[in-house]
Parts: sequence; C-alpha cells; structure tokens
Amino acid sequence: MFLARPLRVELRGAVYHVIARGNERKAIFRDDLDREVYLERLAQCRSRFQFRVLGYCLMNNHVHLALERGPVALSRSMLALQSFYVQRFNFRHKRVGHLFQGRYKAFLVQDERYLFALLRYIHLNPVRARLVDRPEAYRWSSDRCYREGKRLPWLDVDVALGKLALKREEAVSVYRRLMASRDEQTYEDVATYGSAVKGDRQFAERALVTVGEARRLPSAWTPESLAESVARAAGLSLEHLKQPGKSMKESRARLTAAYLGRRDAGFSIARMAKCFGREESTFNRGVRRLEDLINRDESIRADVERIGSHLRRRNTGIHD
Repeated sequence: MFLARPLRVELRGAVYHVIARGNERKAIFRDDLDREVYLERLAQCRSRFQFRVLGYCLMNNHVHLALERGPVALSRSMLALQSFYVQRFNFRHKRVGHLFQGRYKAFLVQDERYLFALLRYIHLNPVRARLVDRPEAYRWSSDRCYREGKRLPWLDVDVALGKLALKREEAVSVYRRLMASRDEQTYEDVATYGSAVKGDRQFAERALVTVGEARRLPSAWTPESLAESVARAAGLSLEHLKQPGKSMKESRARLTAAYLGRRDAGFSIARMAKCFGREESTFNRGVRRLEDLINRDESIRADVERIGSHLRRRNTGIHD
C-alpha cells in the first residue's frame, strides 16, 4: 500500500520546529562527543545554507530544533546535517544501518505569535523527561544561552530576544519570566493543520495554499462531531467512549479521534481529552504511543488513514 510522505511547507524566512527521532526509540547520542559532533555539523550547515538556529535541545534518542529557513530548502539543509552525522556516528561506534526513524518532522510555526511557546516547549523537554529539575541545568539545550544572554557564533538568540525588548538585559529578564510562568500558552495547545503547520487557521490556510493543500483544512468539524464520527466508524457511540471503559477497542477509538483531530482539524490534545472526559497528560501519552504504532505497524497506519479518509469525505459532503 502506498502512503504519502509527510507534507512539507517550504517558505523562505519561516520558522520551523524540526524533530528527528532515533530508529526504534534507540539512542542517537551515546556520549557527549556525539552531541558535540552534531552541534558542530549544525553550525557548519547554518553557515553553508544560510539558515538561522533559534533554539535546540539534544535528548538521548531525539532532537528538537527551532530553525528559520534561509534561501536554501530546509530539506536540503537537513539532509546535509543528518547524513553526515549518521556516517560519523556509525563509523565511530562501528555500526551499520539506519539511525533515525524515517524522515524528520518539520512544522511551520507562526513565529510572531508562537515562537516563544515553541522555545519554551523545546527547553522544557529535559524537565518533562525528568532528566533535570530546571531547564537551565541541562547542558545540551539553548536555554542557558537565552537565560544568560550569551552570543554563540552559530546560535541566533538575538532574533528571538529582539522580539521581547530593545535592550538585551530586559529581553533576558522577560525570557526568564516566560520560562517560569505557568500561565503561558503551551506549544501543545497551538492548533496543528495538515500535520505540517502550527498556528492560527488563517495563517495555516495561507501557508497550505502555497503547496496546494488548503483542502486539508476541514471547516465543519467540532471536537465532538469528529469524535462521534470516529466512534461510529469503530461501531461505538460517543457516549460510550466518554464512559470509564478501558478496553483496547474503546481506547484505540479515543486516541484515533485525538490523533486525527489534531492532524486534520487543528484541535489540541487538551480539547480532545476534555471531549472524552480524560486527563490531559495521560491522554497525551496515549496519542504519542499511537503515533509510534502508526510509524511501525502498516496495518494500524492503514486503519487510521481509512478513518481519516472517511472523515474528510463526510466533511466535504461526499458519502460512501
């Protein structure tokens, strides 16, 4: 069965959240030297392809990057970064085969509204993973550079700090407050469209039109109506899914609705969790597990895509 590649929306000067994960969740960094090699190559690619590095976080088995695209396609820049690193990693550790899990993910982010939600998400990754208690305690992210106002030759902190205040000292102070605040909008709650764009609906529509994909944005769905349609496709009812049942069939239907709701309608996981009366953090972990299954298991992927196609047909008035 043919499955389309993830949608890529390439715009010069746009901000992207890039995620690269290790194959089978395995480590892509075994020690600090590996991390240093990766950052050195990132700096080289920045210079060669003229993009900006706004933020980064190197975890054990995945990477988060915030990049502002330059004149060269992001896909070309990432190929140069990833392929070089894989060669060095395999040579150094005497291994062969794939290191990363398929192609990297890249989300176009509406930077004027959500850049700091993205940076906050990236810099809090080690805290959520319980590697450290505070983001500034993690060595392998750009948080310290923002927090201390450091200028590294290849890290473009001034781009983001300049949006906070005219004076560097004041901008650094605002950044620290943003990182400490619990009232800021989370990156997870920013709507996602077409599995490719994070931002407001109008921003997503304008971006997706550039690649002929505006049709991916359904207009008629609400979280409840989408969840009800997924439940019906699973031979269940929405009221049934709202009950405390924990069977595999019920759980899969709820998570599928959340996954498709986020991917195709831009609903946050928090909104879908509320629709089913579920606790957000637990529900979010369940969606991540489903994403892993979709990446690994073709039958599950095909089943989810079948339901997704059914939802799009219903939304456009085309019925089986």
